[in-house]
Amino acid sequence: MSIFSKQRLEQLATLSVYLVLGYVVNLMFFLPIGDQYLKPVIALALLFCLGHRSAISSWGVGPVKSLLLPMSLYSAVLVTSYLVGDGYMSTIRMFIYCSLFIYAASVVRLQPQYLAVLCILAAVEMLMLIGYRCGWEECSRFGGFTNPIFFGMYALSMSVLCTYLACAFANGWRRWLLYVSAVVFLAAAGLTQTRGVMLAMVPLLLIFAFYLYKHKAFSARRVVFTLVAATCLTGFVGFESGAYKRISKVEEELVPALSEGASGSAYDSSIGFRILMWKYALSVTMEHPVFGAGKERFQQYKEEWVEQGRFPDELIEYLPTSAHAHNQFFQELAMRGLIGFAALLALLAVPARKFVSMIRSRETEWPGYIGLSLVVAYATFSLTEVALKHPEKIAVFTVIGFIALSLGRSAPRPMGTAA
Repeated sequence: MSIFSKQRLEQLATLSVYLVLGYVVNLMFFLPIGDQYLKPVIALALLFCLGHRSAISSWGVGPVKSLLLPMSLYSAVLVTSYLVGDGYMSTIRMFIYCSLFIYAASVVRLQPQYLAVLCILAAVEMLMLIGYRCGWEECSRFGGFTNPIFFGMYALSMSVLCTYLACAFANGWRRWLLYVSAVVFLAAAGLTQTRGVMLAMVPLLLIFAFYLYKHKAFSARRVVFTLVAATCLTGFVGFESGAYKRISKVEEELVPALSEGASGSAYDSSIGFRILMWKYALSVTMEHPVFGAGKERFQQYKEEWVEQGRFPDELIEYLPTSAHAHNQFFQELAMRGLIGFAALLALLAVPARKFVSMIRSRETEWPGYIGLSLVVAYATFSLTEVALKHPEKIAVFTVIGFIALSLGRSAPRPMGTAA
């Protein structure tokens, strides 16, 4: 790194960080081979960012402490659990890579105008993909090039980023393009028909309503416009993708699984199987309350307890190779015990506290809303899925959380002609 000047190292570090951010928010990340290149891109950013840190003799944690420390703690718990009772190496690798990235990149100052361009370009790609999938192919369970659950959480997180990033700009083309981009990503999230994502939308809408109320942004014209846009959006998404049918089946699948005399057939549905997995995960937790059972033992208990008659055959017949509990909180209790559960809560609560304090400050308010909405979305999504198990969702959580904290360090005044 001695061959580069301090200024050139700073430029390379900044460029490499934007490369990582642009890679994750871009749809190419979800191509079948797309995520394979994330680690080399992060490694390149680490190289230049650490070189920049060395040149300026700055090794502190900086503004990302509230995200880095709980991520490091959770990573340590994952590694320990893996050594004792096995686990998911892909999850461990991504948490370590992401932790190193946000530490190294914390010295780089992000600019809203560059992030806006990245988000708008991603929305254009998403709009083209929606048109292709729903115009030329069957639109059912829209998922781009990957699992609809992964894609839905990515789209929902991007809608949050676009919505509040628009607050960095006064009335201007970037502000309105970001709002349009948020609508595009919301449509994509709805088209995935992922009920966990739809559930996560509820608290996000409440947070946004609070933001509008706080800023006295309600008006007859805006309310009418919002209602018309929401009606068109939900109508298109609901009828085009069949999402309404999936929502209407919730009670039909939920009631039999929760009844006292629930039989094996009551767990054949998507929701029914989740209820069964939650019961099973809690039973495993009772066997190993402190340190958890680990991944392999979690799987072994399935067959053993089905043979003993403790659980119906559906536990191993439906998604027999699935080693997760369809609930991040129950999964931590079952596989890593109370220690893992506490680390997970810290991973969500510590950044949330920081984001709330940012919201209370006028200068860092809108980045705080990005971060708080992200954490709430992942916490809600975790009620029905494992939101922090797969590398894609971990990367999205880390990158958007990092963006919120970085922008909140010195959030600029709204750019444009008027505030």
